[in-house]
Amino acid sequence: MRVAEIDTPALVVDLERMERNVAAMSRFFADKRAKLRPHWKTPKCVEVAQRQLAAGAIGITCAKLGEAEALAAGGVRASVLIANQLVGGAKLARLIELAQVLPELVVAVDSADQVDALDAALGGARSPAPRLGALVEVDTGMHRCGTSTAEQTVALAGRLRASRVAYRGVMGYEGHAVLVADAAKRKELAEAAAAALCAHVDALRAAGLAPEIVSSGGTGTFDLTGTVPGVTEIQAGSYVFMDGRYREVRSDFELALSLHTTVIHRRGRLVVTDAGVKSLSSDFGLPVALDLGARVVGLSEEHGHVLLDEGVDVSPGQRIRILPSHGDTTINLHDRYYAARGDSVEAVWAIVGRGRFV
Repeated sequence: MRVAEIDTPALVVDLERMERNVAAMSRFFADKRAKLRPHWKTPKCVEVAQRQLAAGAIGITCAKLGEAEALAAGGVRASVLIANQLVGGAKLARLIELAQVLPELVVAVDSADQVDALDAALGGARSPAPRLGALVEVDTGMHRCGTSTAEQTVALAGRLRASRVAYRGVMGYEGHAVLVADAAKRKELAEAAAAALCAHVDALRAAGLAPEIVSSGGTGTFDLTGTVPGVTEIQAGSYVFMDGRYREVRSDFELALSLHTTVIHRRGRLVVTDAGVKSLSSDFGLPVALDLGARVVGLSEEHGHVLLDEGVDVSPGQRIRILPSHGDTTINLHDRYYAARGDSVEAVWAIVGRGRFV
């Protein structure tokens, strides 16, 4: 199949660009103490995870339990970190089942109740109980989840050490820094977040609870946090495809994902396409039209509204490539990628992690 034969709207991966992105991130970490544990919340695709692992990633990060289950169901057998707190009996029962499949499974905790619930779930597991690890999440400035003080972190680490759950270390995410366009400000915020995380690490060491894993970082800060002494792994994910929002922050990775859409109507300089908010997210702003002088000016349910520059000639039936403003949430709207090399579709990949938010 040729790319021009794909029915639209459709997500198309430029394999050569994606492969260069994977290789570039692999080269960065090749001689670093910190290693890459790429975040699967971006691609949600087994074939992408397999390529990242083959390039040297030490494991995979998932946002939700459902993502980790989809990854395992797709045949991936690697160390998996669920960088989230899991609350409730239903989730914990599923977690125990998953821990019996994967070679290593680690979750985040930030309260004594969570530690106790994990411990009880392991106590009720069929023999032999699976090995399950946990990282204490530290709030390093995003103010979402995580412990607020080093004392809280030490107390939770001690509680883990006394439980059936394996205490593995700590994690923190400088999400408030990763998309800051000003490089100096991004560096300032990332360094402050790393300093906060390292203060908790120092307190743990002093208490005899030195962490094996110190996990942090994202695509916008991988080169900052990834060189901090003591940090052992980085959770960057968006680098594999990039998107419109990250394009404003980093130029060291290529745009490897686009949504192909078809013009269905034209009125003067305004053209209407077949891709609206059911196939393009707008939580990071409107997406960007590629390859021609035009800009997306609106999205309705099934239609995209694109304003052409003066002198640009586009007719119904022609295609426009769109760069998603936020790859993660746009990808979550689709069932498949068309993986293309040049003008040839090499493979169709299922987006098995889409909708796995439970």
